[in-house]
Amino acid sequence: MRSFVALVLIVVAYFTLAAEKTPQKEGDEFSRVPPALIVGPYRHVRPEDAGVTIGAGVIAPFPTRAYRGPMKISSPTTIENVVVEGCLRIESDNVILRNVVIRCDSFYPVKATDHSDFRIEYSLVQCSKPTKVFRLINYQNFVVHRTETRGCEDLFVLSGNNDGLEVTYNYMHSLTLTPKSHADGFQFGKVPMSGSAVIRGNYFWANAEGPKTDIVFAGGASPVQFRIEDNFFRVWGLRTIRCSGPNSSCIIRNNVYEQAYEDMYLLRYGKLLFAYLKGSGDHAASCNRLEDGTMAKEHQNGIDRFFGVNHEVNDCPEWPYK
Repeated sequence: MRSFVALVLIVVAYFTLAAEKTPQKEGDEFSRVPPALIVGPYRHVRPEDAGVTIGAGVIAPFPTRAYRGPMKISSPTTIENVVVEGCLRIESDNVILRNVVIRCDSFYPVKATDHSDFRIEYSLVQCSKPTKVFRLINYQNFVVHRTETRGCEDLFVLSGNNDGLEVTYNYMHSLTLTPKSHADGFQFGKVPMSGSAVIRGNYFWANAEGPKTDIVFAGGASPVQFRIEDNFFRVWGLRTIRCSGPNSSCIIRNNVYEQAYEDMYLLRYGKLLFAYLKGSGDHAASCNRLEDGTMAKEHQNGIDRFFGVNHEVNDCPEWPYK
């Protein structure tokens, strides 16, 4: 009897040890609870958050397994914990990318057309050539959340109807530019479009020498509705946020601008504006600050730096941002 019990114990111990040594699959077993973000007025992410609260490696180990699926996504799916060497085409509803690395040096790392409900989160998108990160054509409810983009020339290029764009708590930085570049963060209006967007809690930093236009460039014949709040803007282009499409509504509030904006005559940038809001739309700007906490001044040396609206500074949220 004792020999039988001993044999059972040995077998149990063997299978327990084997289970401990069996590598886990990349999937739910690897999931982690993401660190919470403190959100609210002036609460933006920062470069040091990459890999800690935003980007790949936060909710699961940094991916190393190669993606083997199709580059054209034509049915609802979730792709996670992989490295995509190439450029994805999203031609379906209900697509989720989570904890992925996308490396694409062509046009475009992510192109989404004629569908709805895409989400990329806790991921990293890289390109080392002057391309655009996200290309949207008639795609609704496109969400980029707690993700890092590194390189490329433009962040978003949109045409058609693109309601429901959400770009929240991302670090988008270090563009790849040439002397012929005219880098935009968000390019709306080169081809007529319509749509709405929430741009909240991001850190935008071109971090590259070369020609730049604006972080948000919405002009031409494109009526759009934007809420731009709680972001951090490093110096980018002359007008920073340009919103001049017909019947557009651009609400710019509780953002933080790099201290360098205090001197609008920056070398190679000229008369730097906080925003350029023009046209028949319902625009507004309120409670935007420099990084030392002082309010962004609307007028300086005869220049209206919130062109087209009054910068309201009453009843603003508390400072400092911690």
